[in-house]
Amino acid sequence: MIRVFFVLFIGSVFTFNSQSQINIDSLDKEKFIKKSTVMSALIPSAGQIHNTKIKPDHVRSRLWWKIPVIYGGISTTGYFIYFNQNEFKNIRTERLNRQNGAAPNIYAFYSSSQLKILQEEYRRLRDISVISFLGFYLLQVIDANVEANLFLFDTDDNLSLKMDIKNYNGTSQLFIPSLTFTFRFNNKMLF
Repeated sequence: MIRVFFVLFIGSVFTFNSQSQINIDSLDKEKFIKKSTVMSALIPSAGQIHNTKIKPDHVRSRLWWKIPVIYGGISTTGYFIYFNQNEFKNIRTERLNRQNGAAPNIYAFYSSSQLKILQEEYRRLRDISVISFLGFYLLQVIDANVEANLFLFDTDDNLSLKMDIKNYNGTSQLFIPSLTFTFRFNNKMLF
C-alpha cells in the first residue's frame, strides 16, 4: 500500500512539474487557488507542487524544501500517535489483568495505582499527538492556499503607495509631524 502511494505521489510530482509556466493573466485565479487547496488537502504537499506552475520567474525555487518538512512532520506525529496508543493499550491490559487476579507481567515494578497514572499520561500524550497531526496537516493546507494567493496577488502599475511627510505649524508654535499614506487602485484614490 505504501509503495502504491509513493509511486502515485512521485508520478503526480513529475506530472505537475512537467507542465510549463502558466500565463497568469489568462488564469482563473479563484479556480487555481481552490484547486491548490483541495490538492493539498487530499495529498500532503500536492498544493505546494501545484503552485510551482505560477511561481514568478524572478523567485528562486524555494518551494521544494517544504515537501520533506511536511512529510517529516506528518510521519513524526503519526509515529507518536502509534507509540502512545500502543503503550496505552499495553498498560491498560496489564492493569486489567491485575484486577482479574493475574500476576504482574511487563510492568512488575509498578503498582496498580501507578499503572492507572501511566495509562492516563499515555492517553493524554496520544491525544496531543492526534491534535499535532491534525494541526500539521491543516497548516500545510493553509500554506498552499496562502502561497497561491500571494503568487497571484496583483502588483501591476495601477497599484501604488505614496508616503508624504507634512509639517503642520498652525497658530501655536508646536511642531506636529504627520505621515500620510495614499493608496491608488486602478487610478482611483482611496485615502
